[in-house]
Amino acid sequence: MAKRNKEIKVNQWAYRCLKPIVKLVISKIFKLEPEMPEEVKKLKPPYLLMPTHQGFWDPFMAAFYIHRPVFFITSDAVFRYPVFKFFVQLVGAIPKTKAKSDIDALKNIIRIKEKGGVIGIFPEGRRTWDGTTLPLVYSTSKLIRMLKIPVVTLVFKGGFLSQPRWGTKIQRGKVKMEYKLLFTEEDLKGAKADEIHRKLADALNFDEIEYQRKANIRFSGKNSAENIEQVIFTCPSCKEIGSIYSEGRTVCCRNCGYKVKQNDYLFFEQLERDLIFDNIRDWNKWQLEHLEKYLEEHHKPEMPEERSRECLRDGGLLVSTGYKIQKLKALCQGSLVLYNETLVIEDETATEVKTFSVHELSGINVQNREILEFYHDNTLYSIKSREKKVSAYKWIKALEYLQKDKVAQFQAD
Repeated sequence: MAKRNKEIKVNQWAYRCLKPIVKLVISKIFKLEPEMPEEVKKLKPPYLLMPTHQGFWDPFMAAFYIHRPVFFITSDAVFRYPVFKFFVQLVGAIPKTKAKSDIDALKNIIRIKEKGGVIGIFPEGRRTWDGTTLPLVYSTSKLIRMLKIPVVTLVFKGGFLSQPRWGTKIQRGKVKMEYKLLFTEEDLKGAKADEIHRKLADALNFDEIEYQRKANIRFSGKNSAENIEQVIFTCPSCKEIGSIYSEGRTVCCRNCGYKVKQNDYLFFEQLERDLIFDNIRDWNKWQLEHLEKYLEEHHKPEMPEERSRECLRDGGLLVSTGYKIQKLKALCQGSLVLYNETLVIEDETATEVKTFSVHELSGINVQNREILEFYHDNTLYSIKSREKKVSAYKWIKALEYLQKDKVAQFQAD
């Protein structure tokens, strides 16, 4: 296992060679249009770069127009794969465990500040699911207050629809990148974390769907809805959870046959019935409200071990275990089942392999698009669908709802 506390460095030779090549290719594919004021261009490190998080290529895009290497906080899951680990270490990525406090990451941030570097942090902590900015992690504002170095924000406009969270293909449109100097060192003198948090949230607040309605960007790309069931998991017509499936640009319900299609502007159009939602943001907002009502009906806090009714079940899963950046080890193939406040991993014979109290889980997050991860007793459990059709997003929202008091405390820390 690699040491987490070793000094983070950039391979200067590799950085100088790779950056212009990657920049040329990516900027052409996404038609990047950066807007950077002079005060940001002239800003000298150390400072913090804080973008919205809409797609996989965000850290690369954000760093293209910064003249110094940007040391981005990166999920430690990336470091479990040798090829990705090799490349992210070349550019000085800082490993951090998602949705958990990580003292090693903090130590590396302080070292980079002391050496006059640029530190990249996504304040949302994870990628958006529907194009709207997620609630920011409050500890980021406390970190800004502690470091007392300038903060540059970056809002991507058009980035989410260009590289949707579920997407297997890039949808070629146009991406605007708006940089802004939000805080100077002087601004942060005596500033309180609440004030910093409010201003940061205002600066990064963005709604891709509203932007697209006005920008009317045409996207060229194949299979724009393929695997959208990783995000959209509930039918708005029959209200069945887990009934959605996709094919090409079409989204269908297995239960009632409701069907819509994405157009060239990535809005939904009706096919066989009246259109209920024309965009993923509104569909997602409705389904999350529906999921909460569904869980309220099934949830019995006075009977935490109640097994009479399943809340959720998905099969065809591969379950592995590990810890932080260690290589994962296969545990079993089977199903994940939620009963009230108990989560169960079953093998293919329906035999219980592991049983957890929902309230004992920590670090719950989704890696990539479809991998559900959480920690229990200092062990990482990584769960993915063999066909990449199961919604890990559904599971994280269900578990977060059952852990809502714990989640609120983490956001506040």
